[in-house]
Amino acid sequence: MAVQSAKITALYCRLSVDDKADGESNSIKNQKEILAKYASDNGFKNTKFYVDDGTSGTVFNRPGLNAMVEDVNADKVGVVVIKDQSRIGRDVLEVGLLKRQFEQHNVRFIAANDGLDSANGFDMMSLFRDVFNEFFVADTSKKIRAVKRAKALQGKAVGKLPYGYRIDDSGDTSKWIPCEKTAPIVQEVFQLYVRGMCIAEICRSLTERNIPVPESHKSEKNIAGQWCFSTIWVMVENPVYIGRYTSHKITTVSYKNKKRVLQPEEDWIVIENHHPPLVDMETFEIAQRIRGGRKRYTKLGERSILNGLVYCYDCGSTLSYCKQGANGDVPNFICKKYRKADIYNNHKCTRHGIRVADLEKTVLGEIQDTVSFALEHEKKFAARVHKSANANTEKLIKSKTIECAKSEKRIAELDNIMRNIYEDHLIGKLSEKRFTTMLEGYETEQSGLTDKVETLRAELREPEATTANLESFMKMVRQYGVIEELSEETARAFIERVVVHGAVFATGTKRKKVSQEIEIYFTYIGRFEQE
Repeated sequence: MAVQSAKITALYCRLSVDDKADGESNSIKNQKEILAKYASDNGFKNTKFYVDDGTSGTVFNRPGLNAMVEDVNADKVGVVVIKDQSRIGRDVLEVGLLKRQFEQHNVRFIAANDGLDSANGFDMMSLFRDVFNEFFVADTSKKIRAVKRAKALQGKAVGKLPYGYRIDDSGDTSKWIPCEKTAPIVQEVFQLYVRGMCIAEICRSLTERNIPVPESHKSEKNIAGQWCFSTIWVMVENPVYIGRYTSHKITTVSYKNKKRVLQPEEDWIVIENHHPPLVDMETFEIAQRIRGGRKRYTKLGERSILNGLVYCYDCGSTLSYCKQGANGDVPNFICKKYRKADIYNNHKCTRHGIRVADLEKTVLGEIQDTVSFALEHEKKFAARVHKSANANTEKLIKSKTIECAKSEKRIAELDNIMRNIYEDHLIGKLSEKRFTTMLEGYETEQSGLTDKVETLRAELREPEATTANLESFMKMVRQYGVIEELSEETARAFIERVVVHGAVFATGTKRKKVSQEIEIYFTYIGRFEQE
């Protein structure tokens, strides 16, 4: 019988989620019974249970374990008893550090079912058990990942379904249908967003109307709460609402490190038309354009409908909304780089200034003329769009063909050059150092040109990628009909970008504007000019 001191006999129990699958053998109740009997049979008294329920063995920041280690460090513990070595943990390094800590405080360590007792001296088999325990976790993690990936490839739900959907009545997790309660909320969010309501306003509206938050949907409890910015932001960018299933975008570093990281796009699992969409493609694309060019308010809370859509012709940066004029009350668009002058008042670009009212009037007129022409003369409009697209495609193909031919010619020239310097090196005209330097330079240039040629050839094989999506544009035209005014919704729906050239002023003046070219590019069809 063991001699019992006044110190605590720590009986440690741990159960993880995976262990629960093993049934009653690893249950906390079973572990307690085994440890209590072992302590009684071996004369260990003053027992105290330390329990961690539902905690992985790879995690060593556990309440029960922490409490036990704290008592060990305070020299309150004389013996630590566990059911088997895997209960203390499944990480060779961390378990080894714990054992060393026990030794430093003269704590006797016992694994009842494994026959391990530190009082009997060093046990070589305990090292192999620790290694096997960690291998078990690694192997289980690998199998779980494989199962989840297999499910994802079949389009099955891995975890909770996105807000707005539910599993159909058959119970098949690969069949998603719109949820009668939450799908209309998703659709409303998209409609409000493309009509110009900012995310904060949408959150406020949903909260004031006591619409249950998505977290309550996941827990199947309709609890009204505070809608937050990130919830709406993630919702309007999620392609799941156009019927696209996307999985395995995020993974963890390893079974030990639970830090979430973004996977390379080629490792994602994407299934198109997996489930019924809640929003149409046009609405979704408008929402993405708004997200990409969301208007920022000035310090006075002002903004422009076109902010984020207007670009400088010369430097390509966006034009900023600001107020200028004699009284500082005239809204203007000014090149962002021009406004960021250095301490010496040197500008990185020219002003490219234009009044907001003038630009909005021009854009509205262009949209009205184009939409009107498309509605009244659909065949002529289609012909012009195709003609313009084909012309642009032909120019692109021609330029890339010429560039590809030049690159191929240079590759052949480099072959001859490298052959010649190799011969010069053999007959002693070039030193070893000089030859190596020249050869590396030519090989690097040739490698870059080879990659460039492959890219150009791939682009030349896909000229259809540059053609206009006329049908999508016409669908949008029919949806909106006659445009009466310029709103954020119509601007984001029809306009891809507006390019502002520098103003032309009367000779000898910097104020009297003679002309200023504006390029307007429509979504789907690009630039369209009336004949």
